[in-house]
Amino acid sequence: MTTPATTPINKKVGFINAFIAATLMGFVGFFARHIDAQGDFIAFSRMMCGGLLFFGIIAYKGRLLDLKSFKLSPTMILSGFFMGNCLSAYITATQHTSIANAVFFIYIGPIISTLLAVIFLKEKMKAGTWVALLAVFIGMMMISGLMSIGPNGMSFGMEFSEKTFFGDMMALYSGVGYGLFLFFGRFRTEVPGDVRAFWNFVFALAGITILFIFTKPTISQMTSTDWMWWIGIGIVCGFGALGTCTIATRHLKAAEFACVSYWECVVAALFVGLMIYGEPLSSAQMIGGALIIIGGMSEVLISMLGKSLKKSDKQADAVSAL
Repeated sequence: MTTPATTPINKKVGFINAFIAATLMGFVGFFARHIDAQGDFIAFSRMMCGGLLFFGIIAYKGRLLDLKSFKLSPTMILSGFFMGNCLSAYITATQHTSIANAVFFIYIGPIISTLLAVIFLKEKMKAGTWVALLAVFIGMMMISGLMSIGPNGMSFGMEFSEKTFFGDMMALYSGVGYGLFLFFGRFRTEVPGDVRAFWNFVFALAGITILFIFTKPTISQMTSTDWMWWIGIGIVCGFGALGTCTIATRHLKAAEFACVSYWECVVAALFVGLMIYGEPLSSAQMIGGALIIIGGMSEVLISMLGKSLKKSDKQADAVSAL
């Protein structure tokens, strides 16, 4: 029996896909504002379009046998399940608690995945990576309005109440789910990105369908315009964003992906909020955006430079051995 061919780990491919994923994810709010539907039904579009389009790509390449050759494993199933659940929980959270709380909790996801990868996968973290991760996390809190600059210095504006308890718990679940999705995505790196993405979307769909039993979404109020935007978010923020996210996690360590993932906040605030809706940015938000850009780019440079140095050392060793 022949072993299916796989592509080697490529940091450049990983970072490019991570930036594409974060950029497209930043437009989720833009599409969602045009759809009169429940959050989990919007998430369903992202999973359905992603699954169908990746299946079409695999079929077009004549690689349908790869879906059978690369056996399913619990980590592949769990990665997809949590991908669908975390996105549904996040959108539900935005409807029952403040946007600031929902954003904060879902963005602890990359931190969770990084810690899990360090503990269980023994992924090593350089000091520079810890600094970059701290910078982008602080930048996220500033650009989302959780941290602000006032006459008395920095202030933290997160609030909890009994009224928003359900929403806060859904937001917390979305963050944990996001972290588990990214963590389980670090397993089975021998499986090609498109095959992994297809199965992720399949099991994400299964997870959301189970949630429908409890949420009972309605579609009778949706107009033809709503349906067009519903398909649009599925293609752009489902197939495009989540597909490239799955490919990126195959090539990058958890911390590397985490540092780049916060670019989504800059896209949402700058390109969607400011340029499309004319929402002004405060000085704290601009500082936060700068921290995310600097932190993300520094991690790319740290990773790529480290790879180049290792390659140079190997070449030097090969020459000295002659």
